Amino acid sequence: MVEHVNSTRYYDNWMTRMLAEVPPDEEVTEEHYRNARMILENKFLIGMASDLTETVIRRLGLYFGWKEERKGCAKELINESAKTRTRTRSEESSPALLEEKGHEWRFVRARNHFDSKLYARGQAMFGNQKMHVPVHESVRKDDVEVVERAYFGHLRNVKDARDDSDIPFFWHIPKASGTTVKETLSQCYRLVRTEMIKPPSSLEIIQKSLVLNVDLSTPTSIFEAKRMQLANRGLADVFVSQLSLEGSTVFTNKHMGRAFTIMRHPVRLAASLFYYRRIATWEPTYRPEYMDMTLWEYVDKEGYYDNWMVRMLTNAKLGGINESHLELAKTILREKFIVGMSDQMDETFRQLEMYYGWSEEKVGCVKFHLHSAPSNKNKYPEVDQGGQVWNAIATKNKYDMALYYYALELFGNRSEKMFRKEKAIN
Repeated sequence: MVEHVNSTRYYDNWMTRMLAEVPPDEEVTEEHYRNARMILENKFLIGMASDLTETVIRRLGLYFGWKEERKGCAKELINESAKTRTRTRSEESSPALLEEKGHEWRFVRARNHFDSKLYARGQAMFGNQKMHVPVHESVRKDDVEVVERAYFGHLRNVKDARDDSDIPFFWHIPKASGTTVKETLSQCYRLVRTEMIKPPSSLEIIQKSLVLNVDLSTPTSIFEAKRMQLANRGLADVFVSQLSLEGSTVFTNKHMGRAFTIMRHPVRLAASLFYYRRIATWEPTYRPEYMDMTLWEYVDKEGYYDNWMVRMLTNAKLGGINESHLELAKTILREKFIVGMSDQMDETFRQLEMYYGWSEEKVGCVKFHLHSAPSNKNKYPEVDQGGQVWNAIATKNKYDMALYYYALELFGNRSEKMFRKEKAIN
């Protein structure tokens, strides 16, 4: 290997040469690299051979609008290719790969110095493009159709007349008082809610917690709940899911959903979620690597998942989003959701009681859960409002910021008009 790479016939820095049009007999320079990098950054969607599933199934289809003629075809081919490579390597007598950071590795890297730098830049772009790659018009059109079928086909409008067959649906936004809400629903109103607290998912009702032990946390588990006609079984009083769109599809013509959510300022929500995921060993979203990272580094890293609320509401899980996504998210909130605020929980529950007809079994229970025994509290350093980190989070989540302030308007207007005749919780 070393002899080959060191020979005069070896063609070094192939990628840089191709992009910057460097002749074979000319040495590659820093200026060539800068030109190659500029072209790569401005003209190419980046994929990674080490992550073909993300590259082929998600990125390319999203960007070009390609659709499989047979569902699952791409995944099958990628898996088969991986098996073939593994089998080939095991059959070879010589080592199939260079030992990373070994002598040969370092030698090849040195001869391809500019390609190594270009590859590193490509890796960074791969992470960043995940949330910013332009979405093809046909893909966005399909997304909007999915959104309309989910919310407008399965959820009541906020102003629709009450029907006793309707089922409350709580869209649980992480770190926005969701655990406190769930505990209050069960302990104060004696409502059976959905939540898998004892794997595997089942139709068992855990009486002590007033929980139907069913999983609605993933698209797969929600598909299974739909297959079982869960909404028509009469087992739970409130359905709960972090997936607003997929969770909405559980409801049927016989039992439509009536949705509500609790929102929190996006900057405070992002900070709370970051610090929580550093310590929450019991959660599938636990990230121990965050312990060696500051909040600023987390927000500034390539591939940071921005505008979570707008993305969830509009089915734009990946790729770039724009004002049209925000306007659609506003419409969904306005038409389909009662919106509460995590820093105004007394007023929030006053509105929920009026809207759903709930009443405490024991006076003072709600107030106790909201103020004396709030659930899942995690202490962490406060973010300085208007500081560098605060502004960076707000900028990256500009659509969630706009949605939050719109939700504040909804909350205030409904408090004065829609719910003005009801007394506040004592």
